[in-house]
Amino acid sequence: MKKNPVIAAAHGEIPFDLVIRNVQYVNLLTKEIYDSEIGIVDGRIGHINQPGETPLQGKTEYDAGSRYAIPGLIDTHVHTESSMMTPANMAKAILPHGTTTIACDPHEIANVLGIEGVKYIIDASRDIPLTVYVLAPSCVPSVIGLETAGAAFTKEEIAAILQMERVIGLGEVMDFPGVIHQSERMMSIIETAAKHTRFLQGHAPNLTGRDLSAYLAAGICSCHETNYSEEARYKLRAGMTLECRESSIAQNIGAIAPVLKECNYPPTATLCTDDREPDDLLKDGHLDHVIRRAIAEGIPPIEAIKMATYNAAQLIDVSGIGLLKPGNLANILLLDSLDHFKVNEVFVKGMLIAKAGKMAMEIPKREFPLESRNTVILKAKPTEQSFTIKSSKPTVKVNVISFNPRMPIITDLEEIELPTRDGFIDISAREDIAILSIFERHGINGNHSTCFIKDLGLVRGAIASTVAHDCHNLLVLGKDIHDMVKAVDVLSNAGGGFVCVAGGKTEALVELPIAGLLSTKPAEEIARQNSLLKQKINEFGIRGNFPALLLLVTFALPVIPNVRLTDHGLVDVNTQTLIPLQV
Repeated sequence: MKKNPVIAAAHGEIPFDLVIRNVQYVNLLTKEIYDSEIGIVDGRIGHINQPGETPLQGKTEYDAGSRYAIPGLIDTHVHTESSMMTPANMAKAILPHGTTTIACDPHEIANVLGIEGVKYIIDASRDIPLTVYVLAPSCVPSVIGLETAGAAFTKEEIAAILQMERVIGLGEVMDFPGVIHQSERMMSIIETAAKHTRFLQGHAPNLTGRDLSAYLAAGICSCHETNYSEEARYKLRAGMTLECRESSIAQNIGAIAPVLKECNYPPTATLCTDDREPDDLLKDGHLDHVIRRAIAEGIPPIEAIKMATYNAAQLIDVSGIGLLKPGNLANILLLDSLDHFKVNEVFVKGMLIAKAGKMAMEIPKREFPLESRNTVILKAKPTEQSFTIKSSKPTVKVNVISFNPRMPIITDLEEIELPTRDGFIDISAREDIAILSIFERHGINGNHSTCFIKDLGLVRGAIASTVAHDCHNLLVLGKDIHDMVKAVDVLSNAGGGFVCVAGGKTEALVELPIAGLLSTKPAEEIARQNSLLKQKINEFGIRGNFPALLLLVTFALPVIPNVRLTDHGLVDVNTQTLIPLQV
């Protein structure tokens, strides 16, 4: 029988492949830091010296220069599509920051391409140094009957996905009312998932009391949508794991950190990024940024590191990661300072893959047929008439979406009176009102809806996007209907993305030809384009203390209060019903 080389090296029978010498080992379990050496063989840790032990023997050595050694970071909740990059290019962007493992919920691409989209993420993340675990998207679409997605998942699709490689759980269960009230759709999905996995990821904003208990009783274990201290305390007491989030749109560490301190840093708290744009990744980092934020809020460095490693591995229920110990994968980070938390070296399975913020190895470029498919399929080409609303009255009362810059994520319903001209509602005299339209772009039914939005600030041009959560239909916002037609045409030809048009000219374009969500370009190029896009959105009049682009792409998501526009029409989110445009 062939001997296990990890056991043999651990026992001193054979030399290690690599010995990392002169490290300050950060023991996350005993909370000690001491001089050590780490012996690695076959990509796994064989032995970690404790003070006074005999130096290890290895075929090769690496001098850590007295840097701190910690496990590779684990992001427990992320949507890779928010990076706008392929998995390989995302890996190049985040590995130098110390993230070696992610648990991703590909529900964005699933809403466009169904199971084929999930399979693309799995295939495109195979054989890269970033370990990408996948969660089966639980809510595709987010709401049945009020929007048109490119796919609709039932228990059959969930069962099929859970059989695929590296699929470890059920993605965020956004339909918490469906769970609490035991809708047939959600209960069948949860019961199917529970036969395959213990990791059922949650999404439960502001949920407490009996509602939270009902949600937890279904087997769901975590939440990344915890925004308030009291909410965090209640969820921790109830046994829910908090996935403490710092994303490009929502930052929750500040509210949660004091509660974690009060509760003596429970093991039921992890860190996650959820949605991070490429320019934010390059500017601030990835999970390393979240750890720095946690430390800045008073969480001791060792506790913050433990949240992003050991606690994370326990939540996603994956062995062999999250702790530097014999038998575990040699995913090791070396840092000069725990307090400042800047990653210097990154080892994955014992190989040095990043150093001083740069990749130290190449990730081979691969191409997939799906990447060249145009998924912007409009049943009819929009015209100026597509962005007008008819009325035979001289004036008409209209339901509009009201935007509040002081609370930008929440939209309200407002009734206003508008004049008409030549049989159409006329907003030319209202600088505070813009046009919002949604076009079904999956080639299914050709639905199209238009409404008005108030107080957003837009004063000229048009902005269009095929990133429009969660169904990712084509969203167009504008003051000029000619520019709106042009914006739709540009994105149709590009295969998707974001565009700003003014005076008939394209002023900014981010091409996302893969499902209308992703690009094959590297982070630096997408970030440059995205930064220009944001600048133009600001110049068009949408400005304030909020991430304008990320808010625009939620205007079609009928699970965020209080009113949204889908391809079916204006939606009252609280009652989950359609609202007539004209009163």
